[in-house]
Amino acid sequence: MTRALLTGLVSGLCAMAFAAPATAVKRHTYAFGVTSASMSEVVSFQGDGGPACQRAGLCGYSGTIRYSFDHADGAAIFLTKGRRVLGTGDFFFDGLTTATVQAPGAGPPCTDKELERFDGFDVEGTAAHMRIVFHPAYEDPYYLVTYCGGPTDLNIADAHGLPQIAITPRTLRHTKVHLQASSTRSFHTGPFVGTVTFSTSIRMRRSRDVKFFTNFLL
Repeated sequence: MTRALLTGLVSGLCAMAFAAPATAVKRHTYAFGVTSASMSEVVSFQGDGGPACQRAGLCGYSGTIRYSFDHADGAAIFLTKGRRVLGTGDFFFDGLTTATVQAPGAGPPCTDKELERFDGFDVEGTAAHMRIVFHPAYEDPYYLVTYCGGPTDLNIADAHGLPQIAITPRTLRHTKVHLQASSTRSFHTGPFVGTVTFSTSIRMRRSRDVKFFTNFLL
């Protein structure tokens, strides 16, 4: 599901809710300003020495890719109707991806840096059991992509390398919400094996200006 498709689904849900009769299932909208957000993702990897590694010519390669930002702001919105839930969050910041990859032999490593400006999250599950997900494959994320190569965001997504955050409507009714997640997980994807260490902290403040946030995010 692309963000454009998500936008269409949320807009459709809004339209259905406004057009529905009074006896229809009630719709809830929770709008937030993101007052502070940070994220860190560190991928340490090496060629796995297997057939895929040999075919790709990556046996003997190893390295580290780091993606991070802090002091981000932004906005988030959650919409529920019966069991259905849709939502999205956007962050704006000055972030950085760095890579150091060592090829076989004694030569100097490949190094690269990429500036990052935008990230966010999507919401999956049901209204009673929401899950905030980061860098899902359907978004075609690019935060680990550098000139030096190595595992990509899609590789990490396929390996379920990033944690999710469970959230309920009760949490969203609070004026202030603090979301946190951290994990260190092993992965084996394509020709690579390694670990991914991830952490995020998101602070949000509830807003009554639902129309502004709906227009801004959708």
